[in-house]
Amino acid sequence: MSDNLFRITGGYVYDPINGVDGQVRDIWIENGRIVPPPSDPFAQPARTLNAAGLVVMPGGIDMHCHIAGPKVNTARKMRPEEKRKAEPVRRTSETHSGTMGSVPSTFATGYKYIGLGYTTAFDAAVPPLSARHAHEEFEDTPCIDKGFYVLMGNNHYIMRAIRDGEPERMKAFVAWLLGSAKGYATKLVNPGGVEVWKHHASGNVSGIDEQVDFYNVTP
Repeated sequence: MSDNLFRITGGYVYDPINGVDGQVRDIWIENGRIVPPPSDPFAQPARTLNAAGLVVMPGGIDMHCHIAGPKVNTARKMRPEEKRKAEPVRRTSETHSGTMGSVPSTFATGYKYIGLGYTTAFDAAVPPLSARHAHEEFEDTPCIDKGFYVLMGNNHYIMRAIRDGEPERMKAFVAWLLGSAKGYATKLVNPGGVEVWKHHASGNVSGIDEQVDFYNVTP
């Protein structure tokens, strides 16, 4: 018996990459990695999880969510009554307490994601100036891997570099901003439209060829 060998037995296994579509089979894990079944038919794992009647599948990845940064904290401030009405997340010997509502607390967010079978989540919109606090919120969110996309669609420096025809300067700045914020990818939300909105009531860009005020660039 290996002290590091773990078996999940009897579950309906779904693994699209390897063509497994709901077959009942065992999954063997050693040191945190899936391994082939032992060649010794009498080998016994240190621990067995009976998954009979359950689905066994790779962890889900949410590529677009909002779980950190100023937008979710603003939402929490705007909807405090939800925290009083929602079912509380109570502390146990292994988990922290938390709150639900439309924007759960950090601990509750991690617990709910892992309960749904997700192991990774990417927040889709974090401003560079809020990156540090977003990382602090991620540190407080248990169970799942996290990352975020850095908002750059209305960055003044980037728009000036585009206007001045300096793509290399723009590329260098994007790389620096992404690295400094420790983000996973760039995010363009309504590029140019937010800048127009700053100068005109209910302003926005209406198409990809519309000029953005003061920068003479288009989305």
